[in-house]
Amino acid sequence: MTSFWSALHALNDFALFTKVQAQIYYPWASAATLALFTAVSSVRIFAYIPQLLQAAADRNGASAISYTTWGLFFVSNLATAAYALVCLGDGIMALVFLGNAGACLAIVAVTLVKRLRHRRHQQDRGATHTMPGERITNVPWT
Repeated sequence: MTSFWSALHALNDFALFTKVQAQIYYPWASAATLALFTAVSSVRIFAYIPQLLQAAADRNGASAISYTTWGLFFVSNLATAAYALVCLGDGIMALVFLGNAGACLAIVAVTLVKRLRHRRHQQDRGATHTMPGERITNVPWT
């Protein structure tokens, strides 16, 4: 465990060294990195659209969508937005990550609606088919 902490400290030292070197020799690097980060994070919100469309069009209750994955993405984006506000005082960065969190929440909401509709449709048809993670309760061989 000591080697883990030593490696972590070495990584942190390297990061601080890199930051100082960049500020001395490449004063434009900080602004360029921030611009790149902001641009990529802002455009990323459009990457959620295909997932939303696929979940909305799915006829099997959006069974390929993972609540755990998208929930973690949601919480991660919220945490980053909080970090941007509290630690960096950067409202624009916080807004970008809140937008990304909203997109993740939209995917979870569409998935929930699709699964509820699919389950209701399956029950209306009397099917014994289940969604991933569900227990089979009314099987003919029990």
